[in-house]
Amino acid sequence: MELPMLIFLSGFAPSLLLALQASRLCARKQTFLLNILAVLFPVSEIWKQLLLTLTNGGSYLWWYFPFQLCSMPLYLLPLRQLLVLRLQRSRNQQDGQTVAARSHAVCAGMVSVLTDFLADFGLLAGSFAFADQTGMRYALPALSVHSYLWHFAMIFLGFFLIFSRKHSGIPLRFLRSAILFLLLSGIAELLNLLLHKKGSIDMFYISPWKPATQVILRDIAARIGRWPEILLYLCLILAGAGLIHIFSCLLCSRNRP
Repeated sequence: MELPMLIFLSGFAPSLLLALQASRLCARKQTFLLNILAVLFPVSEIWKQLLLTLTNGGSYLWWYFPFQLCSMPLYLLPLRQLLVLRLQRSRNQQDGQTVAARSHAVCAGMVSVLTDFLADFGLLAGSFAFADQTGMRYALPALSVHSYLWHFAMIFLGFFLIFSRKHSGIPLRFLRSAILFLLLSGIAELLNLLLHKKGSIDMFYISPWKPATQVILRDIAARIGRWPEILLYLCLILAGAGLIHIFSCLLCSRNRP
């Protein structure tokens, strides 16, 4: 067995098993666990960015700006947990007002969308990042370890949200997280447009100013061009996340009492 596959399996299997065990915790402990991850993701990313800048003589490396698909838990998990906290407070108030009820419904809907996105797209991104591990290796071993642990944490989070039945479990609701993905892709492309003159940058790996670097897709881009390859890449992500969503829905329907 090749080393990259061995590394993947050595982290994927424990992440899966730990997620299964964590899904059996009581609701309070599950929330606490998600709160811990919501803090660890940003704190570890800040540490990474500072270390990269310091080792580059104090100059910021725009290539490592944290807005890849694998960076989304950095923003979306803390947002989800804040919305969950707001939901808990609104339940405790029980004021019954129409405006408050609507706000509660909107908040609950946002939590559901973020949960589905972190489960479907997060699990996909965390897993398939191991198909080409060159981008996860740094000159500093500590940064390489951080990168591997980050992606294993994404896999754990995705499975945990599915196994704990926080996932919506409704096939058509994938459209909501798909729209969120397209919105984030648009933001990533806007960042590519605004920042590509500042240095090497390729958010979501869809910058038209950069050649395709991902395995297989770079060969496809050489044949059909960069823009068609970008569209194909986005469609493949949507298809992969959609399959994970369908699997999650089937799992939820089987476990439903």
